[in-house]
Amino acid sequence: MKKILLTLLGATALSMSAQAEQFWSDNSISLLTGSMYAEPNDFSDLDKEYSYSTVTLEHVSGHSWGGLFYFVDHHSGSDNTSSYIEISPKYTLMKMEGMVSAVNLEYTMETGGSTDNHLLGAGIDLKLSGMDYLGVIFYRAMNDGEDMDDNQITVIYGYSNGDLTVDGFMDYSFASDNDNSEDNMHLNPQITYNLAPMLGFKNKFKVGIEYSYWGAKYGIDGLDQNAISLLLKAHL
Repeated sequence: MKKILLTLLGATALSMSAQAEQFWSDNSISLLTGSMYAEPNDFSDLDKEYSYSTVTLEHVSGHSWGGLFYFVDHHSGSDNTSSYIEISPKYTLMKMEGMVSAVNLEYTMETGGSTDNHLLGAGIDLKLSGMDYLGVIFYRAMNDGEDMDDNQITVIYGYSNGDLTVDGFMDYSFASDNDNSEDNMHLNPQITYNLAPMLGFKNKFKVGIEYSYWGAKYGIDGLDQNAISLLLKAHL
């Protein structure tokens, strides 16, 4: 029942975008390819590495009520094809001056395969000199599976200098209701350079790398990911 209610909450938040002013938006499509991914496919060899290519459609926008971020991943490779979706609306409760610029109600739905997770929490937007954006969110995660709920701290950030961009996120999941699930951290920075001015393109066209460190991936002790992937990203 709680996940049905949370799904309805997410749908309500998304519908708000049709009833309020949109200040800005950005859409992109990217291709990521790498060969050092960790997966729990063979518990006799957790160090085995897998190769994947991922096509991602991504949207981010700012609204009078808050903001919306979502993406759709399609993975292929290593005898596996799958899709994964995240939808993350945020509702701004309060705006203020100073280092903390906003307090938000945050929601994220994660869905892929037969798994649906719902994360609900609160976050703050921070103003830090030199950063394009910086946010910290505390979630309570209602995860699929018996006794799989946990807590999560998420940090999102972005920095740019000319055509160089460094952005990404950090997720730290801890205090799982499942005693067999390990606390785990996922660091995922992207470093890109915009080639559009050199190529004469109107919209940004970025090339770069993504680094994905995920210790105890999915909360599995010994399943550690250190993956560097090539990245192409076109803004639409």
